[in-house]
Amino acid sequence: MFKQIFVDAAYRWRMRCLVSAVAVLLAVGVFTQPAVFGGDLTQQFDREVLPILKSLCYRCHGDGDNPDNIKGGIRLDRLSSSLESDSDAEIWHDALDQLSQGEMPPAKAKQPTLDQRRQLTEWISAALRQAAATRRFKEGRVVTRRLTRYEYANSMRDLLGVDLDFARHLPPEPVSPQGFLNDGATLEMSPTQIEMYLEIARKGLAEAIVTGERPVVYEFSQTDTAIGTLPTKKVAGHLPVNPEFILDLSEFPRHGEFELKITAQAAIPDDQGLPRMRVSMGHVPGIIHVPRGEIGMVDVSENQATYTFRGRMEDFPQPGPVAFGNSGFKGMIVMIDFVDADGTEIRYPDRQYAQRPPKPKPKKADKAKEATPEAAPQQDPEPIPFGSRLDIQVTSVEFRAPVYASWPPPSHERLLFASQHSDDEPRYVRELLRELMTRAFRRPATAQEVEQNAELFELIREQSDSFEQAIRETFASVLISPHFLYLVETREDPSNAQRVSDWELASRLSYFLWSSAPDQQLLDLARQHRLHDVEVIKQQVARMLSDQRSAEFISRFVDQWLDLDALDRVAVNPEFYPDFDDDLKQQMRKETQAYFARILNDDVSALALLDSDWAMLNRPLAMHYGLVGPRSSGFERVALESSDRRGGLLWHGSFLLANSNGEDSHPIKRAVWILDRLLGSPPASPPPDVPALNPDSPDLAKLTLKEKLAVHRQKESCANCHEGIDPWGVPLENFDAVGNWRTEIPAHKKRPATFVDAESVLPDGTEIIGVRNLQSYLLEECSDKFARAIVERLMAYGLGRSLDFGDRDVIESLTNGFIANDFRLKPLIVEFVVSEAFHTK
Repeated sequence: MFKQIFVDAAYRWRMRCLVSAVAVLLAVGVFTQPAVFGGDLTQQFDREVLPILKSLCYRCHGDGDNPDNIKGGIRLDRLSSSLESDSDAEIWHDALDQLSQGEMPPAKAKQPTLDQRRQLTEWISAALRQAAATRRFKEGRVVTRRLTRYEYANSMRDLLGVDLDFARHLPPEPVSPQGFLNDGATLEMSPTQIEMYLEIARKGLAEAIVTGERPVVYEFSQTDTAIGTLPTKKVAGHLPVNPEFILDLSEFPRHGEFELKITAQAAIPDDQGLPRMRVSMGHVPGIIHVPRGEIGMVDVSENQATYTFRGRMEDFPQPGPVAFGNSGFKGMIVMIDFVDADGTEIRYPDRQYAQRPPKPKPKKADKAKEATPEAAPQQDPEPIPFGSRLDIQVTSVEFRAPVYASWPPPSHERLLFASQHSDDEPRYVRELLRELMTRAFRRPATAQEVEQNAELFELIREQSDSFEQAIRETFASVLISPHFLYLVETREDPSNAQRVSDWELASRLSYFLWSSAPDQQLLDLARQHRLHDVEVIKQQVARMLSDQRSAEFISRFVDQWLDLDALDRVAVNPEFYPDFDDDLKQQMRKETQAYFARILNDDVSALALLDSDWAMLNRPLAMHYGLVGPRSSGFERVALESSDRRGGLLWHGSFLLANSNGEDSHPIKRAVWILDRLLGSPPASPPPDVPALNPDSPDLAKLTLKEKLAVHRQKESCANCHEGIDPWGVPLENFDAVGNWRTEIPAHKKRPATFVDAESVLPDGTEIIGVRNLQSYLLEECSDKFARAIVERLMAYGLGRSLDFGDRDVIESLTNGFIANDFRLKPLIVEFVVSEAFHTK
């Protein structure tokens, strides 16, 4: 009966949410009327601009008599001077960039006078501004966007006070044209997704709001490893396990947080790298494999210390209700492995391990020896004392679950806080709802919103077994509201740009720098209407960047700007790199994140992203690069010698491996990445009918890379683009697919060995020899482009939308300020959040 009543109530609530979502879209001004703008730019075009275009540009971009001679497929004579279509506006925008940067007309062509260049740039700029304003108020900018998976997970964690993997089952986000996952135009919502959000909310609330007595705590501790039989053969892709230490959990809770404490120390002779403990948990269902999940890995120092790990029981494989009969371990097991700084297992024949060795079958010769009385018994090798070789010694392991700091837990006390109205249930429920909804909606909840949810509570309460059960379901309905799942910014007058409110500004700040909801300090400032004060905003940016939650900004922005997810899209071929450890991909990603973080936190020039005399390294990556680095797996700033320079993004394994094919370098991919991610000038996508080069073809196998690329450029449709792409990737040929330095490309099958040729000529005629020469060129000739590219990416990420022509003035202002402030990121972030773009919807 209760279930049916709740289903009916939930259905009505979902219909209400749907109506609310439509109302939200209407309120934000998506459906607006076009505005009227003054100034007859068309007459100015005919009078001043068209003659210049005919004189300077139409020979290559407007010759109707020779359509095959159109450079780059661009025809300016067919563009609308009113910029009515998006495609026309994009071409005019690109033309303005080319003019401003001196790239068009090309150096050998007739050049415009200063007055002609001024007339062209002023007219295109004015036309773009008018087109952007017209389109914005005709179609509407996306000012309401859904939370991304990671923003939703962080918001749920901070709202409920429980650390669950809230985004595990949510679908991935599509990538915007600028590479970001938080673009409102691409973030859709389906009915299935709403059902998923409801189920996730119920599970989170069941964890946050508890009933009954404190659960029984299971505790186990050992000072010596448990010994038992584990699978030893690789079967159907399942790898055998051979741990150094096993903690046997004969009984365990199925749900809840656990705490694992391991007391250990390491012996590290000859100043070697710190060894590590790798800890996992699973169970033994039979003789084939051991389902398990990794809890974590930690460096172990020479001094004895206790290392604490935490996780949730439900996140790890558990045995069924009936134990497998042949297994010596009936419950779950915690397994500890020892590995050296390079990831190789530390194992010695004289030491006893957790795995019980199989009994050898006696041979005939062995039986004969057993029959001989004088045969000496075999003895195990004498153990070597701890301390004389690289090793780890575990002295105790303690396990507790479920772990609660108090009962009821802090999450329960926070959501069902004490009140003087606790005995007056209707009044108390409305008080609870008002508090939760204000934090969930990131603004004060209206009386009507509170009352609607209170009515739902009363409907459910009649059939509930407890107050807690009813309030959970009511809270769940709040957590599927569009006012929680979306960042909602309303418009009073949809025909004009408006300033964001203090509440909306608090959300913009928090989701930009923390990828989560505003904290209490931001909400208090919004309530006091103080967030539009420039000095207050500057103080908040400084506070937020110094908070550990800003690590979300660093990892999310860097990953998406530099496309570090591409690391996972490239499979390293073991035939070419048999010793490559896939774990290095994650280390490469962390290297780039740590490098950006150091530049940001130290407030130094972002030009260090292009070149520097230092690097951020840990032991595994330093070994991979062939450098002397830290002893631990933690990242440290390492000064570089001139002979081993690995400073700057162009030396990072994350960029080099992600833009390879897993077997060899890929100069075109690397060039496109530089042009797009670092210089903000992505080349056009290749035509669909252009075949890729097959390096194994008999005609190409014996050619050098430059000769192969020259073959590719023989087709005219390829040459137009590749003449401007290939020279940027060739200087990186000294790096192989996994980012290591080379002077020769080894032979493979039909491919002979060849020396690396890293010389190229850039489109402006500059000769480049190798990566260092390319770095110098980027610093000396492209720093302004690099600054603009960073500004554009930061704005697109911070605003949660693709930029349009109307953003051009803000981009120029921020870029000029960024350059004037020595390319420092902190002042750029401050100037961005006080800019008109950040405060306007």
